[in-house]
Amino acid sequence: MRILEILSLGLVSVVLAGSVIAQSTQNAPLPPALNAAVLSGNSNAISQAIALLSGGNPQVAATLAAGVLSAAEQLAATNPKAAMQAAAAAIKTIQSPAVAAAAPAKAAEIASAAARIIAIPAVQKTSPSTAAGIAIAIVKIVSVPAVFNASPETAVQAMANAYKAATSPVVTSVVPNSAARITAALRAAQNNGALSQIAPGLRAEIARILASNLPGPNTGNDLGGSGDKTELDTTLISPSS
Repeated sequence: MRILEILSLGLVSVVLAGSVIAQSTQNAPLPPALNAAVLSGNSNAISQAIALLSGGNPQVAATLAAGVLSAAEQLAATNPKAAMQAAAAAIKTIQSPAVAAAAPAKAAEIASAAARIIAIPAVQKTSPSTAAGIAIAIVKIVSVPAVFNASPETAVQAMANAYKAATSPVVTSVVPNSAARITAALRAAQNNGALSQIAPGLRAEIARILASNLPGPNTGNDLGGSGDKTELDTTLISPSS
């Protein structure tokens, strides 16, 4: 596969400079092989590129995943399939306990960006089952106390957009139990005492999300307070082509 050839032959040296990538990825284009993987619309290729380029450094992996989501948001209007698969790969990256522990704020940022992407109807239409799986995974990720604590407002925004995606007609017409599953995930977060200690207003915020089938992005202004391994629902995610 051409992408894998580029990865193995042309960018091994980048792995050795993982710390440089971590510092510069946010303000620079994606490494060529990772950009090619994103444009290919193949989530497995994206995941492989992140793994190789990060060299096993979880902070670098998180930074690369954030770069992938930034590119995906720009692609959503013109290449929604690629945007969806990029979101899937980025979420898979931050499901690693090592990555979430090393970069909890980045994990929250990635989850929120992925939620914005899958809330777009055109993106959902490329694979409703993938959107459903990502949405549920997002809620579980931002419900990890360390991730939630890094940015409660960002976490609530991610929950709201994940719920919007999972309960959309596009998704529920293909995955009928999507609404029930995302609701269960949100109820679990609502009843999580550790999260309520961080943000006393969280229960009310989640109740507000659940009160509407089409919640908009939540600013988290009513949160109050100071500011496990999550498995992606692979049974809902169709293989990327």
